[in-house]
Amino acid sequence: MNTVIKPQSANKKEIKMNTQSDKNQKPKIITIFLVMFFILAGGGLLAATRFGDEVIGPAMMFFFALCFSAIAAWSRKNQWAIIPAGLFTTIGLVVTQGILIPQSEVTGHFYRFQVLFPRMEILVPQSAVTGLGFMLLMAATFLVFAIMSKKNWWAIIPAGLFASIGLVVVLDILVPHEAYPALPGTLTWGYYTWVLFLGLAVTFGVLWLLRKILPTSWAIYPAAGFLTMAVLFIVEGVHFSEYWLETMLLVFGLTLLLAVLTGKRLAAGQQVPKINA
Repeated sequence: MNTVIKPQSANKKEIKMNTQSDKNQKPKIITIFLVMFFILAGGGLLAATRFGDEVIGPAMMFFFALCFSAIAAWSRKNQWAIIPAGLFTTIGLVVTQGILIPQSEVTGHFYRFQVLFPRMEILVPQSAVTGLGFMLLMAATFLVFAIMSKKNWWAIIPAGLFASIGLVVVLDILVPHEAYPALPGTLTWGYYTWVLFLGLAVTFGVLWLLRKILPTSWAIYPAAGFLTMAVLFIVEGVHFSEYWLETMLLVFGLTLLLAVLTGKRLAAGQQVPKINA
């Protein structure tokens, strides 16, 4: 008689093979961690003796970034490690930037940037430079994580948030404006807050444009809400600090009403796309 292998037995064999491979990978991962630790620890100590103790902090940040990068490169299942790797790399680069770029004795905590055309000199506060670098590098980290797999589509949202804040910092450096006056005990809104709202609207708009391959048909509602906030901020101007709460509640209510009225119609006419890794 011919024997037929049951699917359950085949699944059990695959599970055993996967568990054995996972057990074999653990010693290798530990070995990699130890090797990187000794290399970077030795390099950090040598750099500390040559350049001072201030380089120990960036060296530790780069060590953790390298560890998480190795985890991410080890297997596609470890793509989550890209985010902490990018975070530690960003912190390390920002701290290193403050060490390497010399500060002027006249301007103090300001960096001098020479612009050839039009010929001018821009004095940028150190906090603005480090903040801008942090925002742009974090945006790049989440963007790379989103590109790695369609299942990581949600990372487009923090990428757009960090990029929008970075754009606000750039505009505030190039064309500085004072923040709108606010009453004591209330929130202070910057002149370029509308750029932040517009950037978030663009972020969710991009997600909505990808609705045919991603389950993001809902993104049209926050995109419309943030776009409305940007327009109202420009219209209200200096008075936005007085009516910001009322404005946000109004926009949120209208957006929620729009979602309720059009949500059923969109759900009936569209199918949720399946995401493959």
